[in-house]
Amino acid sequence: KVPTESNSGPPIHLSATFGFLQTQSRFDGQSGTYWNLGDALAYRATLDVGLRAGAIGVTAGMASVPLRRTGGTALPGSSGDIQLRQFLGTFRTVEAQGFHQIVEVSMGLAQWAGYSGNDVLSLEDEKTRNAFALVVGYGFGFSIGQRGALTLVQDYSTLWGSGEGLPSRQSRMVRQYTTRVGLRYRIRGQR
Repeated sequence: KVPTESNSGPPIHLSATFGFLQTQSRFDGQSGTYWNLGDALAYRATLDVGLRAGAIGVTAGMASVPLRRTGGTALPGSSGDIQLRQFLGTFRTVEAQGFHQIVEVSMGLAQWAGYSGNDVLSLEDEKTRNAFALVVGYGFGFSIGQRGALTLVQDYSTLWGSGEGLPSRQSRMVRQYTTRVGLRYRIRGQR
């Protein structure tokens, strides 16, 4: 059989997922305020290239997280939303036909940015907060036809932010849990 252009080369997949994000609250040393973070709906897209041992790719995610700021420069009754953005390199285990397990490991940049709410922020408070993110996911997938798969994955994330201005008892680390469902589609190549 002579390979055609559509199925020659390594498989390339595009995935789109959404899920329920739970995150720990955090102390923001740069503003001296405590961030009480709520639960949010998170969106994520991944483009990856298949290898013999799995797939490697890039992932972008976003969630608009409810935020109440207390202490420091925060106004009493402060409330709003802040965006959590993630830009990650991802490794994923081999995808099999039918029902299969999924293991993903991702790492990269997480950002808290784009606050909108009733609190007036100084220029310093408006600055993006960057963190290193490590995400480990485990779940299941089920193939749909020759190119698609439905997925259900539970992510465990740890974000390490800046230690600037943190009191001695406060941690730079924030843990997050996301349960997400999605669709994975093979653009080209063989499974």
